[in-house]
Amino acid sequence: MKIFTILLMLVALSACSTNPYNTPTNHKGMAITQSAAIGAVGGAAAGVIIGDNRKSTLIGAGLGALIMGGSKAYQEYSE
Repeated sequence: MKIFTILLMLVALSACSTNPYNTPTNHKGMAITQSAAIGAVGGAAAGVIIGDNRKSTLIGAGLGALIMGGSKAYQEYSE
């Protein structure tokens, strides 16, 4: 069941990674989405290791996506 949940999260995140408004000169949205996806996967892995249940996996994925996506957005838009 854990592997199914992780695969479902990956499919859901990959569906959100395309932005039709990205142009060759505007890749900020894609970079933020990719960072959030990486953070979600890392957070989910940490949640599985620490808590070993579905609730901790989802909390870890949410926090990882929030932290990584937020930090990348801050880096991209603070220039």
